[in-house]
Amino acid sequence: MSLDSTGRGAPTSEIDFSALYDTHPEYVARREEGSLEQAQIDTEVRLFKLPNLMQLLPSSRQLRTVLEIGCATGELIAALPVVPGARKVGIDISAANIAVASTRYPDIEFHCSDFNALQGVKFDAVIMSDVLEHVPNDQEFLRAAAQLGEVVLVNLPLEDNWLNWMRDYGVNDVSGHLRKYSFADGMRLFDLAGLDVLVHSQVWFHETAAELARRALREQRLGSAFSGSWPERAAKRAIVMAAAAAPPLGRRIFSSNLFAMVCKRPSR
Repeated sequence: MSLDSTGRGAPTSEIDFSALYDTHPEYVARREEGSLEQAQIDTEVRLFKLPNLMQLLPSSRQLRTVLEIGCATGELIAALPVVPGARKVGIDISAANIAVASTRYPDIEFHCSDFNALQGVKFDAVIMSDVLEHVPNDQEFLRAAAQLGEVVLVNLPLEDNWLNWMRDYGVNDVSGHLRKYSFADGMRLFDLAGLDVLVHSQVWFHETAAELARRALREQRLGSAFSGSWPERAAKRAIVMAAAAAPPLGRRIFSSNLFAMVCKRPSR
């Protein structure tokens, strides 16, 4: 499901993605100390991303060298449990994101660069969380990233759901997503990139404690767990109640995430 252009406007090859994520409103807000967006990312990392990524690893596997590609402002790589003295490296093409990450987490090694600058270096694990949907050629990106790690831990949003049905994907998307994936798309992507899936899980955010914590945070900061006008908030509350009452319906309404540990396919 690789895309070389969004199908609208300039091809992605002509877009400066580093500048895009320096100025993207979501990331600008996330970099602001004490902001709601920063608190939401911290909650998502602590209660959703980190537990589901770590669950992919055998309990006996210890991480001594870890690289996160597309680390943004550094919350995930900072929270990742590793053995004492381990090397943690975060890399991102946004200079503004890396500047904030370096300030917040001075004990971690951050680089503003393309990850290909690290070719030849080998890590116990490479992490990519909410990254592949942002890159023009997801297949080649994933294949190249897998050269750097014994295993790759991937968190891929699966947005082939009703609430994203009319979403206009591309560089102007509210989150900068170039495309959406279904579960089958994600598994096919791993195969086309020449990777074997060692273990995987599909998790719906709205079914987790992270969603409850996010609503509580919004209630505390904004006075309401849901955004929008009163009718919009009432509609959103009704949808959440319907999803809770009928889980199969909820899984069609809301997006999920594919968490997978993959590795390079052995040469035959």
